[in-house]
Amino acid sequence: MLNFKFQELCDQDFNQESIHFRTLVKYCREMFHCSIEEIVSLVGKMLAGENGQVKAHVIYADCSEEMTGFIIFYYYPQNKVGFIEAIVVMENYRDQGVGSLLYWQMVDFLKKSYPECMGHILEMCQDRENYLKRKAFFLKQGCIPLALDFFILDPEINKSGIQILYHPYRLNQEYSLNTIEEILREMSKDTIH
Repeated sequence: MLNFKFQELCDQDFNQESIHFRTLVKYCREMFHCSIEEIVSLVGKMLAGENGQVKAHVIYADCSEEMTGFIIFYYYPQNKVGFIEAIVVMENYRDQGVGSLLYWQMVDFLKKSYPECMGHILEMCQDRENYLKRKAFFLKQGCIPLALDFFILDPEINKSGIQILYHPYRLNQEYSLNTIEEILREMSKDTIH
């Protein structure tokens, strides 16, 4: 069995010579079509202070000095919720549990770093490749699908083909329609794409 280690991409990794940072940028550009401005925005959010701003984090998996996968996620202090921007496992390391390990590293990180965090949300576009496989993965991790058909007055959201999944961290947690709308508004301002 391969031995993976997990680390947060932090300040010293933000030079252009860092192999992990270059790998992250390469995948953000090629897989997610992120522009230079979006990558600069992501780095800015990763370096953001703790003064109530949205904070971005990257945790990467490493095996024998090679990046095997990474997860990009945010913490939104206003709504006390995390958001998964992307989870990527390099092709040679798929189906070996790296994705699940990254996912749970992120959950542990959010719980420890932001004890007030209520859970996290992620979006899945239904017309993207491998939608059913990706959805099954997140459901297996404990995510719950949220219906978007309550956005009757907003046809863009209602007909977007986006599936929202939520993973609560507390039992008996309740969210109102207004809370979900506020979370989606806050996220729409700050995601990188």
